[in-house]
Amino acid sequence: MKKISHQERALINGGSYRHAEILAPKHASPVRLDAKDREIISILAVNSRTPLSQIAKALQTSPEVINYRYQQLRQKRIITDTFTIIDVNLLGVYRYCAYLQFHATPHGKMESIINAFLQNKHINWVIETGGKWEIVLMFETIHLNKYEDILDSIISPIKEFLNDYMVVAVKNFTHKGPQFASGAKKNKERKSTIRFPYSKELQSRKHQQFYLTDLDGKDILLLKMIHEDSRMPLISLGEKLGLSKDAVDYRIKKLIISKIIKGFIIRLNYHLLNHQYTTTMIKFRGISAKRKAEFFRYIFEDDRFFALLEQIGTWDISLMMFFSNAKNLRDFLITIKEKFSDVIQSHESVIHFDQYYYTYLCDGVVEELMEKVKKKGDKKV
Repeated sequence: MKKISHQERALINGGSYRHAEILAPKHASPVRLDAKDREIISILAVNSRTPLSQIAKALQTSPEVINYRYQQLRQKRIITDTFTIIDVNLLGVYRYCAYLQFHATPHGKMESIINAFLQNKHINWVIETGGKWEIVLMFETIHLNKYEDILDSIISPIKEFLNDYMVVAVKNFTHKGPQFASGAKKNKERKSTIRFPYSKELQSRKHQQFYLTDLDGKDILLLKMIHEDSRMPLISLGEKLGLSKDAVDYRIKKLIISKIIKGFIIRLNYHLLNHQYTTTMIKFRGISAKRKAEFFRYIFEDDRFFALLEQIGTWDISLMMFFSNAKNLRDFLITIKEKFSDVIQSHESVIHFDQYYYTYLCDGVVEELMEKVKKKGDKKV
């Protein structure tokens, strides 16, 4: 079997930046966004590949003004990153969520534990939380038989510090563009005035049957790069992959039509915007598919909703949402319990603090996928 080249490995591991890192500033007051900044955020939350010139036209101002404002939003880390939503289930990826509770542990030691997690190439999410579980992390692989080895690589080095831990299998984890900081025009209004990139493919009801064998190494690397920077220009992607601009465009369209790429959105620094990043874990009653769909539809339409984790274990789902204060969270819980008393059996909420890392495709999985497609290529020779 062919080995991954040094060039390909460099593209996989692409730098020291921790994707989706969101840390609370030590000395900073919450940021106040003006109307134009909110509009820019609102548009990019719908489709983060939208050209700044298109945003300028929609907001009836100059491209220079929008470019300056966008760069300021990035430099101030209000927009922490732009990313692509990927359905990794279609790539044959297995994901697991580990909830960790520690004994009293010195702050310095916790830092070293977190840093060790960040060096594990199969971990794709690390975040600190309040409540029973102090750290939540997710790990992934395309090989079921690697589960125990990966889990052991996480748990064994920290056993003496652990009080308890729980691992669940993740069925699905997906995001929606954040609207909690918007207060701008609704998405439906925007879609009538802006030609969003790949809108035809993203809105198409046609579904091209996908097989993992349809992908090659360049597809895998393209997914990795565009996922972690959804605004990367086609020309730049092509230069890194040795492809033309049109070839990259064709591959992205193919990945959208195959439903592997689900959308392009942004991530916001909730600390700076004075919001609480909260997860509500819910256990369902035995309910009909219709009522379950009604529940999900209601949640998805809430501007505070950001992500949904479906899992197998104590809880059926985890709703990740942003609230401006504890009262808003309480009011939300009261409302959904009243509207869906036949759906919700029990629930528990926790607050997220610092997020150190998140990616749909960790380095370990990208390497596994690359090895798989190269092995497939060897068999064809």
